[in-house]
Amino acid sequence: MLRLLVPFIACLATTAHAHAQAPRLDGKTMEERAAAMVRYVASVKPDPKNETYPKAAAPCYAARLVLNVDTAYALAKLDAAAAYQLAKGRDRIARQSAFDQAQDKSTLKKPGPALDPFDKAALVNTYFLGKHKIPQATAHKIRDYVALYNDHKALTGYARGAWNYKLMMDASGFLAAEEWPELVDRAGQNAEQIKTATKARLFSGFEEITKKNFSEYGATIYLGVNLSAVRMLVEYARDPEMRKRATLTLDAMMLDIACTWNQGYNIGSASRAKYWGSTDTGLESMSSTAAAAWVSFGACRSISAGGIGYIHSFWMATPGAYKVPELIVKVATARSKPFLHRSYVAAMKSANVHRMTWHTPAYSLCSQWDQAGEPTSGLYKESRRHMLKWISDKPSSTFAVCMENPYRPYALQEKRANQLGYGENGFSQYMQHEQTLLGLYAVPEKVKVRNREFDYPYYKLYAPFPATGSIIKRMEKDGWIFCHNGSMLMGFFSVKPCKWGKKWGNNDMLWCEARQNAWILETSELKPFAGGGVDAELTRFAHAVTTRTKLDASAIDAPIPSIKYRTLAGRLMEFVWQPHKEPYKDQLKVDGSPLVFSTELLHNNPMVRQKTDGPLMIRLGDQSLTYDFDSWQKSTTPAQPGSPKE
Repeated sequence: MLRLLVPFIACLATTAHAHAQAPRLDGKTMEERAAAMVRYVASVKPDPKNETYPKAAAPCYAARLVLNVDTAYALAKLDAAAAYQLAKGRDRIARQSAFDQAQDKSTLKKPGPALDPFDKAALVNTYFLGKHKIPQATAHKIRDYVALYNDHKALTGYARGAWNYKLMMDASGFLAAEEWPELVDRAGQNAEQIKTATKARLFSGFEEITKKNFSEYGATIYLGVNLSAVRMLVEYARDPEMRKRATLTLDAMMLDIACTWNQGYNIGSASRAKYWGSTDTGLESMSSTAAAAWVSFGACRSISAGGIGYIHSFWMATPGAYKVPELIVKVATARSKPFLHRSYVAAMKSANVHRMTWHTPAYSLCSQWDQAGEPTSGLYKESRRHMLKWISDKPSSTFAVCMENPYRPYALQEKRANQLGYGENGFSQYMQHEQTLLGLYAVPEKVKVRNREFDYPYYKLYAPFPATGSIIKRMEKDGWIFCHNGSMLMGFFSVKPCKWGKKWGNNDMLWCEARQNAWILETSELKPFAGGGVDAELTRFAHAVTTRTKLDASAIDAPIPSIKYRTLAGRLMEFVWQPHKEPYKDQLKVDGSPLVFSTELLHNNPMVRQKTDGPLMIRLGDQSLTYDFDSWQKSTTPAQPGSPKE
């Protein structure tokens, strides 16, 4: 098996020095995988320029304290980091105060942010992991750094909207207030007041996560951050009700990942997927969310330590009492036959987000139907609304059709394009039926926002085809691009002409310059076409697609474009593009029946069912598990006759 190191992307912010070849991590059990990750992080030293930034460096110190190795180094660096952040925070706060009080600000430079909740959470988490080894002087520096914050009573700035900030701020604040009763923050809140305020917000957040999903669903990096913040409370909170609710919330978060998991690959639409590297994840470059889940769910083979985003995933590997319930692990690992998972993000009513993932033993295909109302919605800034991933022993076994889009869709006046592979075009829509995915878009030349008209030069389609060996063979026939991916087969077709362009990274790039277009992605397991080698299998698949499918794109250039497509499986998909602000009126049909995007069910697949605002029920074979998020209780009950069996 070829083992290649994929360079770790900048957005995952690893602090380790580059290795010629990263070690492999593996383990048959959760305990073995967790230990492997901790050992690896304990072997890493942060880049010297990041040694005093807890967000980036604290895992390296915490891992050494956990394993009781190189502790003198870890304690010295931890103390230096806490001291540096404390001094920097005090200095920035003082300069901000002087700036605010100055009569003439024309010659003054406004200070940057004084405090980072990533540092706060990392210091507090490290303190509890190494509590009995950390000197009191260092502990007091951590306490005093927490005291610099002034938003325990009411969150301010970015923390009011970003879930990872909210959870880090409140989890670390609550735990610090429990640990140090003498704590008084910059706003004058004492420990009891801090506990009261943060507890109320945390409980409210737990309600939303468990009953409505939440706005950082599927986030490649930040969901891993959220997991670690909640786990801190599970492991270290003294308040029994806090521990209980945090535990059940963490179970629900892990269950959501379990439903999009396939043998080490996390394949679900994501609200936040920064840069192409946050889409192109896999066993060589998992990112923090997938690596955090890998500890509990495992993978089909070993993973590259260089791609785990350890500064966030490490916290889910540290020793503690929490363990994902066995039935949730089974939900994540039951992939012996195809099935469809659906979920609804009730917390994002304004966008009406519906997610689906089609799982097979060899690959998974996911997509998202949403109605954001405006093409300038923040939903499109860094989301990933569809992707295909397949099981491979090569890196980059990912395919996603991308489009140019504005850097900040809600700030078109900036006239700035997003980076390649980052974000979504607000005029692009998707329709999926099991193993077939359609794309349809109609991008205008100008967009009107609050009575102002802006040029909209973001419309080109581009499809990165990995050139890393995960696609074994590629061939073109009748306008289709067919690929044999080792474990599965795929075919891509664009209604409007495309052309190959300059290679981008490890990808061959296909481009289309039409403003109005549709495309098809057909996928299949290998079994129906198996035998005779790669060439024969790909030829049979290509013949089947070109002879058995049928496309009607006669209305592609209509003011409201539409297509009809008879799939490889023989299903008729009808797709009418939906203008913004217009309600869904059966624009999507399969075999004449409109697709229904139900808001009743939060999760729905053969093993998992939950009504919005209702209990979560997991059933597999003769085992079942029910979560009641009103009473915050979970119970095991005998499965009813007819229980689904994987």
